[in-house]
Amino acid sequence: MKIETTYIKRQLFYSTSDGEWRADLPKDNWCLILISNTNNDKLIDEIIANSITNNVGYICGIGAKHNYIHNQADIEFVNRDIGESKFPKPKYHIMTVGDEDFEEGIWFGLMNTFNGEVEIDKILIIDTDCNWKPELLNLIKKFENGYLPDNE
Repeated sequence: MKIETTYIKRQLFYSTSDGEWRADLPKDNWCLILISNTNNDKLIDEIIANSITNNVGYICGIGAKHNYIHNQADIEFVNRDIGESKFPKPKYHIMTVGDEDFEEGIWFGLMNTFNGEVEIDKILIIDTDCNWKPELLNLIKKFENGYLPDNE
C-alpha cells in the first residue's frame, strides 16, 4: 500500500508480513523499516535476506526486536560480502540501525536513512505485528504538522 505524504520526498509504502510483502519489495534504491515486537526470528531473517537480495540500502529495525533486526542484517550482509553465503554479494554496503521506540524509529527511518553509495528514493515499512497501520498513519499526519518525537 502506498502512503501519500508531504512529509518526505521519497515514495513511502506499507506492508504486513501477513500480506504480499515479497511482491512489495522494491528492486533497488530503497530503505526497509521493519517493525517487530514478537519472537518471529525466522520471519525476520527471511525478510532481511529477501531485502538484501533486492538491493536494500538501509535497514531500520523498530520495536522489541530492533537489536535482533540490526544484528541479523549486519550478519547477513557480512556473510554475503565475504562469500560465506549461497546468496550473491550485496550491491551496496548496507547501513543498519535499530530503535525500540515506535515514534523515534519511524521518524529516524523517514528522515535519516541515507547511504553514500546509493540514492534512497523509496521506503518500505513491513509490519510483522500486523497492527501498526492506524498508528503509523496518525504519526505521519502529526509529522506533517510539525510534531517531533521526544527523544529523552
